[in-house]
Amino acid sequence: MRVTIVGCGYVGEALARLLGAQAPCHLTLTTTREQRRAALEPLGDRVLVLKASDAPALKQALESADAAVFCMAPGGDRQVNAGVYAATYRDSITTLLALLPELPQLRQIIYTSSCGVYGDAAGGWMDECSPVLPRDAHAAVLVESEQLLVQARSDQRRVCVLRLGAIYGPGRDLNRRFQSLAGTTRPGDGQTHSNWIHRDDVAGAMAAALAGAWDETVNVVDDQPWRVADLLDRICTAAELPPVQWSGASPEVKPMADRRISNRRLRSLGYALLHPTLSGF
Repeated sequence: MRVTIVGCGYVGEALARLLGAQAPCHLTLTTTREQRRAALEPLGDRVLVLKASDAPALKQALESADAAVFCMAPGGDRQVNAGVYAATYRDSITTLLALLPELPQLRQIIYTSSCGVYGDAAGGWMDECSPVLPRDAHAAVLVESEQLLVQARSDQRRVCVLRLGAIYGPGRDLNRRFQSLAGTTRPGDGQTHSNWIHRDDVAGAMAAALAGAWDETVNVVDDQPWRVADLLDRICTAAELPPVQWSGASPEVKPMADRRISNRRLRSLGYALLHPTLSGF
């Protein structure tokens, strides 16, 4: 199989390593940064530096691919505005759709979206049949990108959308991310649920989607949603730090959506989680 991974960042690189360790396949890897080339070259047969919204460059990356995995993300560590989201996701999918008539050999597209497309459920469970209800402009871009990508599905081409929970893993461990909150007082009561997935399970689900020719939308989250207060208490206790206090006051900014995301479909497709619940405290 010839596979192109569009966007070899945190999860794309993990997928490239996983595919390289499994059955042999021809890998084309893309990145938006020239300085990433040296790290990626040992993992694939071709490394291309491009933006997926650049039609000639994307065509070059996909011209011989049987399958393409789009796991793009905006560059940098800071929150970006909705315009950058649109340039990263919507514009890339729009470019892909325009190229498809020239790519008859492309039989499978896998795309990583986010569970952020769902609305608030007041702590209830949501699955792939739950309505999407974007709560901000960023999530609206993700919904629009998913809806555009559906147009790529045909009798000859499968489309799989993987909606990811919050990603953690090597280099993104929870202790380092949240210990700075120890001893602080936060608005609200901390009872909102958060939904997580380990980076290696994101890569594993993408590889399973390739191998199993998945042709549907699948939530990629672990088994146990965590209330934010419980998660922070667990982290602070493990690090012997003072706990986070909760004021009970309403947050000044829009509060997090409170929802528990089901992974029942992921499990029904035969994927066994490597990390069924948060680890590494």
